[in-house]
Amino acid sequence: MLARVLQDIPTVQNDDGKVETVTTVRTACAAWTELTARAWAVLLHNGAEHIDIDSGRAWHRGARLAFVRPVSMPKSSSRGVKKDADADIQRALWNGLPIIGFAPDEAFLPEDLVQAADRHIVMPKPSSVDVAALAGRLCENEPSVQLTDEEAATLSPRLVRLARRLDQSPDDYVGKLRDLVARESAVPQARPEGPRDAPTLERLHGMDEAVAWGMSLRVSLQAHAAGKLAWKDVDNAVLLSGPPGTGKTTFARALAKSCDLPLHTGSYAQWLANGSGHQGDMLMAMRKTFKEAKKQAPCILLLDEVDSFGDRGTMPIYHAEWAIPVINALLAEMDGVEGREGVVVVAACNHPDKLDPALVRSGRLDRHIGISLPDQEALALILHEHLGDDLPGVSLAGAALAAAGVTGADCERFVRGVRRRAREAKRAATLDDLMEEIGGSDTRTDEELRVAAVHEAGHGVARCELLPGTLRAVTLRPGNGTGGSTASEDTAQYLLAEDVHLRMVFLLAARAAEELVLGTPSSGAGGNADSDLARATRLAMTAVCSLGFSDKVGLVWAGLPDPSDPTRMLAEHPAAAAEIRRMLDRAYEDALELVKHRQAAVEAVAKTLLARRVLDGAAVAEIVARHPAQVGKVLAP
Repeated sequence: MLARVLQDIPTVQNDDGKVETVTTVRTACAAWTELTARAWAVLLHNGAEHIDIDSGRAWHRGARLAFVRPVSMPKSSSRGVKKDADADIQRALWNGLPIIGFAPDEAFLPEDLVQAADRHIVMPKPSSVDVAALAGRLCENEPSVQLTDEEAATLSPRLVRLARRLDQSPDDYVGKLRDLVARESAVPQARPEGPRDAPTLERLHGMDEAVAWGMSLRVSLQAHAAGKLAWKDVDNAVLLSGPPGTGKTTFARALAKSCDLPLHTGSYAQWLANGSGHQGDMLMAMRKTFKEAKKQAPCILLLDEVDSFGDRGTMPIYHAEWAIPVINALLAEMDGVEGREGVVVVAACNHPDKLDPALVRSGRLDRHIGISLPDQEALALILHEHLGDDLPGVSLAGAALAAAGVTGADCERFVRGVRRRAREAKRAATLDDLMEEIGGSDTRTDEELRVAAVHEAGHGVARCELLPGTLRAVTLRPGNGTGGSTASEDTAQYLLAEDVHLRMVFLLAARAAEELVLGTPSSGAGGNADSDLARATRLAMTAVCSLGFSDKVGLVWAGLPDPSDPTRMLAEHPAAAAEIRRMLDRAYEDALELVKHRQAAVEAVAKTLLARRVLDGAAVAEIVARHPAQVGKVLAP
């Protein structure tokens, strides 16, 4: 293949047969890169051992030949490692050292090499003639059959090797290649399309604000394409945040399909994995993603898990040298000198509080849409979407209530289980299948179930008492390491100091209910970073260290608590730690007082919950109304 392409470049060698130029060689795909480099050494340098410059910023050189490999290729040696490839390339040019860069895309090569190249060679894909020559060399006879050029073009070194057998005739070898090509290109068997397979904005539920924004964007893009709207007037960037599994990535796919635009994706992890882990490789991969998006504009570019980049202002000093240039590069790509006209950026994250303020300022990700857990109505619609033709005409209201607190991804998992049950039983799916999947495998004893019911009843009654109208459901469905859950909605944008206190009381009311009704608290209120006690502690830390809600600590901002390591903030601010403890103690005292005077309602909700396993917010509120508070102190909302 290389000999064929070099025939059209007679000046590739000088009179001494040595290459004196700077050359880039673009291979058909990454799999052919190493073999092409070896072939170059054989054809142009009599098979002399070649030396590598690695675009992961390490290089080796010798004689008068140097190769630059793409980031996906490993180094052949560890000798003479240097960190600045661009400087080494410039030094090599000055000393007359020929440099040849092999890569499936010039974006994988150092910019200095590409810019300085005297010629750019494009390698052909394998042809039927190449395959015939290969079969003849391997099997010592010419084959009588051939692949088509289209079949040959899809070959990779892997398939070439997999087709080889001992004592094989050339025709058998070509036949085996044809079989492997056919298997590689075989279309998988079609299956029913769910919202993840063929998403559109109209098929998304439980994210009304995001869908409304997407539909408005579709209209704007159509106006822009017709020349009626300038790009600067298109609302072309959005930040989506919410718990895992709530459909942020699916939204980006649905937006691209609804707008009939290509979808490009990028993420911190994806870019970091593109190479040897060197910062330069990561930045190059990031620039390549944005460059490709700009080439295909108009398009949608999804930046997934964007909170992985962090915030320069709160970054540990030992990590800053690496991370700050990466964040700066992302900011530059978002609104660089060349701009990004035609590229709509959809960024997704779980923790928007961890983002660098410069990333969410005006002109970048200045529109922020939160996606919460779907409510009962949305859950019924999501289940219907995933079920497709299964359970036609069956009301899913009860199933949605039983699934309170789950995500859209959980709904998809439930439906997979439903179809598995029906498939194994060789029958149609039933509502009982769905209810069993939602309920999950529950091996708890009666006593363990009672503890869970009292716990969730404490949450439910406190929510009705302190924040009426915000409770959606309580359930004993186990999941994510918990024995049940309480689903509620809280749309408050601004909190007063007393609002923070009421929410802490709500979080600690479940532990208080266990202590008063059962005589002792269980471990259910504590444990991981999502536990009641952890969330109440973070609320108190935020109030004291970020919102200035403590007279004893004063008006100071010490940052936001890190969910993964709150102890650092507590250790660094002893006065704040003491105030946080005082706030938690006060909240628990009020939680005990609330449950004491609402104990009859707590016990009634727990009893009903044990019988039904799930109650919606209206049912809990009705039980609370039928069991008025005992005489004494009751917190007011």
